[in-house]
Amino acid sequence: MIEPARLLAFAFANADLLFEVDRSGTVVFATGAVSEFLPDKNQKLVGSGASQLFEPSDGLKFVTFTKAMAEGDRAGPIRMRLVGGRDVSVSFCHLPQIGPNIACTLARPGQRQGFAPAKVDPGTGLPSKDELLAAASAMTADGAKLTIVNVSGLETACAKLSEPDAASLMKQIGAAVGEAAPKGAGRVSDDSFGAIVEDGDTSSLAETISSVLNRNGVVVKGVTESSVSLKGDLTPQQRLLAVRHVVARVSAGQTDISKCGDLSSAFEAMIGETQTRALALTNAVADGAFSFAYQPVIDLATGALSHCEALVRFKGNANTGETIAFAEALGISDSFDVAVAAKILSVVEKNPKAKVALNLSGNTIANPVSFGLVAGLLAKKKALAPRVHVEVTESAEIIDLVNANLAIQGLRDMGYQVGLDDFGAGAASFQYLHAFEVDFVKFDQALIRMLGSDARKDMLISGLVKLSNQLNVNAVAEGIENADIKERVIAAGFQLGQGYFLGKPSPELQAPTPFAKRKGTQVSWG
Repeated sequence: MIEPARLLAFAFANADLLFEVDRSGTVVFATGAVSEFLPDKNQKLVGSGASQLFEPSDGLKFVTFTKAMAEGDRAGPIRMRLVGGRDVSVSFCHLPQIGPNIACTLARPGQRQGFAPAKVDPGTGLPSKDELLAAASAMTADGAKLTIVNVSGLETACAKLSEPDAASLMKQIGAAVGEAAPKGAGRVSDDSFGAIVEDGDTSSLAETISSVLNRNGVVVKGVTESSVSLKGDLTPQQRLLAVRHVVARVSAGQTDISKCGDLSSAFEAMIGETQTRALALTNAVADGAFSFAYQPVIDLATGALSHCEALVRFKGNANTGETIAFAEALGISDSFDVAVAAKILSVVEKNPKAKVALNLSGNTIANPVSFGLVAGLLAKKKALAPRVHVEVTESAEIIDLVNANLAIQGLRDMGYQVGLDDFGAGAASFQYLHAFEVDFVKFDQALIRMLGSDARKDMLISGLVKLSNQLNVNAVAEGIENADIKERVIAAGFQLGQGYFLGKPSPELQAPTPFAKRKGTQVSWG
């Protein structure tokens, strides 16, 4: 029996073939005119890799798209070429009802095709930046280029218009950009737009947008355009990473294009910079060329030391948070986490009284392959579990909550205490608290600084602490920088605290001091 969700997807796409792939690209379900699209009519589609349907370059394109899909995402239609030379339109959809699999449709040209992008900018009707970049990543072998247009002062100009006129202007810009870019377009930021066009296309997207502005009598500071070829020697995945990197920096104003000449030059410079830096970081991780500073975590009722958090320090005073974010972006955070865990376990073995918390990236926790590397190491040293605690960081968003929770419970089954770091810093924090069964939650210092600012925020934070206690989850306050903040976090119900007022990071590792539990308080740090 075919599930209704699958039939819904098939009917919505109005396609010739609907199939599902898992994250490895293997087909797990198929319905429709299967034999029409197989190179060999006697071949079985289910159980085989879906990329075999397409020419090699388009097979890579297909894999790139499926790996980039998050829950709720839709993309396409994308024109791709089957083995044998026939063109088809392919659409992708990650329906929550069918779990982690990706629903894909194939349709012959001429039919009503595929899914509209799920992530759309409401002002212009254009796809979001993520949709645009996903489409760009699938065209690295097609001789296309990505054009970015910055409209300086657009937001200010819209503010001077009436609400209906401003809305009309943005809709007109969206329609003009979409019409000029049949391969794909999107809104990159409040004042910048992107389009995918043929590499040899000499039309000016800047002129297209300027024409709309002039027609509406709108004056802005300037309209500038830069383009970069999407074709190169990088793999589609690497190209997508590089494109995302440069677009994010350009749209955030972090790169001065004028100093590089154009976006193409900036793009190539960033690729070189990224490769050099990635190699240096990989070597540093392999050589163990990093150290730790240990910051105390204090029991707020007694003032006794509960344990220390191990904070990574790199040589040359490199920004640790930015370096770790870079490692996560390049997909090498798992190797880094293994190196950190190995070093911490060695420290704990040499210090029989020490209790230490180490950080693991959300990327590592959520990826079964990456997690397997760390879990294997921790399993061998599980005798140290009562003295080693794991903090899952929020610097990388966790998409696969189910796998992540399985990983967390695996660590807890070994005896490790596991918690969420930087709670409240990311939009997904509350979702994590619901999805993961953990032993402690560290409230980000940005939340802690809100205490005392107004009664409503105090009630919200106190309520979260109370909820944590009801779930048997210890609440830890970060960022306690003075006596006033300390009193506020105690009043809010926090059990443990961390911050410069309680103790600065030090290269010397302290051993916890004995302390008595407060009556009615559960302390799960051993």
